Amino acid sequence: MSATPLAPEALTARTLAGYLWGSRDRLWRGFGLSLLRSLAVAPCAWLFQRMIDVAVPARDTFAILQLSGWFLLLLALHYVFSVWGAHVTAQAMAQMMVEMRSRIFFKLQFLSFGYLDQQKTGRLLAKYAFDTQKVEALLYNILNQFLPNVLYGVSIFIILTILNWRLALVLGLIIPAYALAKYYFFARIQYSNHAARLAQEQLTGTASEYISALRLVRSFGEEKQAEADLDRSSLDFARQRIHQSYLNAIFGTFWYVSTQVIALVVMAAGAWLAIRGDISYGTLFAFVAGLPIVLGPIQAFVSLSEQFFIGRESFQSIKELIDSTYVEQWQGSRRADRLSGDIVFDAVNFAYPTAPEQLVLHQINLSIKPGEHVALVGPSGSGKSTLANLLLGLYAASRGQIFIDGVPQSEWDMRWVRRQLAVVLQDSLLLSGTISDNLRFARADATDDELRQAAQQANAEEFILRLPNGYATAVGERGVTLSGGQRQRLAIARAILRNPPVLILDEATSALDYQSERLIQEALDRLAAGRTVITIAHRLSTIRNASRIIVLEAGRIIEEGDFRTLVARGGPFARMVATQNTGDDFLQL
Repeated sequence: MSATPLAPEALTARTLAGYLWGSRDRLWRGFGLSLLRSLAVAPCAWLFQRMIDVAVPARDTFAILQLSGWFLLLLALHYVFSVWGAHVTAQAMAQMMVEMRSRIFFKLQFLSFGYLDQQKTGRLLAKYAFDTQKVEALLYNILNQFLPNVLYGVSIFIILTILNWRLALVLGLIIPAYALAKYYFFARIQYSNHAARLAQEQLTGTASEYISALRLVRSFGEEKQAEADLDRSSLDFARQRIHQSYLNAIFGTFWYVSTQVIALVVMAAGAWLAIRGDISYGTLFAFVAGLPIVLGPIQAFVSLSEQFFIGRESFQSIKELIDSTYVEQWQGSRRADRLSGDIVFDAVNFAYPTAPEQLVLHQINLSIKPGEHVALVGPSGSGKSTLANLLLGLYAASRGQIFIDGVPQSEWDMRWVRRQLAVVLQDSLLLSGTISDNLRFARADATDDELRQAAQQANAEEFILRLPNGYATAVGERGVTLSGGQRQRLAIARAILRNPPVLILDEATSALDYQSERLIQEALDRLAAGRTVITIAHRLSTIRNASRIIVLEAGRIIEEGDFRTLVARGGPFARMVATQNTGDDFLQL
């Protein structure tokens, strides 16, 4: 399945500098204002020189006031351009980060589950939230602080060169200092930031995993074990941060000492030239005033250095995800008005990418006719859910083919196909919005009347209307404010709203009490009417009316037939029924 980029072409750049250059069309206004901001105050050093060398010897107080007025006017312009430029840059950066996060989430929709299964949720969250935040902070400081300081410093340097080119040349000592810093520090700092970023991703991933499993941790009374795991990840990240801070401290101190030595040399040389009469005192004062500004970009870079290396590492982290080649391989584009629900598994073998030598499914041959209700049963790990995942295209068959309405799966637009299916899971996921929001997730344009009809058919409206705000009631993250049976009925209402030709029920009534199961089973029976239904069942009482039951074991089909036939045969399915102790009446069905 080919991914069409939603983000600007800048995100195809390999480096942070390339990303900035690729975004130049939206950044030029802010950069232009930064240039004006710097140029506005550049003449200040020259004004000081004129004040001391011209106005003071002439005892011209009017000239001093006039030069002071120009100075204040330039400061006012600097203020206006600074505020205006900061606002424009912030707007551009905010939009760029929205697009970058959108691009990350867009990419996640195309990454193969073989890759995603190996990633911790916290690590992906770190890229989406924290890495983009670090990139944004760095780029904003570069555009709003560092580059204006560079422009300001260059402008002052040009003016100082005009005033005395020989003294300005002394500032060239900064070049060997920079070369030494780049040779000794940059690679070490880059490696340190890379290690710190990986440690932070590990910490975020571990924390996310344990926070989402707090109920499990408390239920087992294993708080100490969880704390120990988190402490190990936290300690590793702390060590990396200490090393990172140590390197940055050495780097910062080196630059401070270097620039102070250069400032001393320039001032000493200027004083010597002034004593000899080769430069005026006004020129010397201009150098005294301008030197901190010329060296300002160096100090700004030192201040920005840690953030620069962190931001560059974060950008590379984001690029790793965006440029990942572990994407779904579906390239088909075929669509139809509506699927009929004819499904064929033809000699399908499958092994998960993480264990390619271990087959999960062996030579599966299965034909499902439109409108047929097929149930998949078998012990855990027999391949039931894997068959559903293959049909959804979340994984691709290792060998063999799947045909949908007589067309190979590879020829279909699988994202369109998925919109023709509805899945009701054992633990139905709800979003943290309202009940209406969760129902409309299946069909965003559904009317209020359609929502109510779907809820009524799912036996859900009776509890919805008892809630404080009815359909506008917030359900909490993952629907925690609702019971399991209520979440299932909302999931069924969501599926009804989608009106799919193919329905997949993955143990949809498992682990529910009798009353909830009865209400949900009634709703499922209404939902299944006139559709192709694939039920993955653990509780065998729910599949008595299935057209056909497929019994799986170790990834192979070992038995198939309707409920009565399989029970009468006395094979594996009959033993499963007996094991569940469903009662004599049930066994005679």
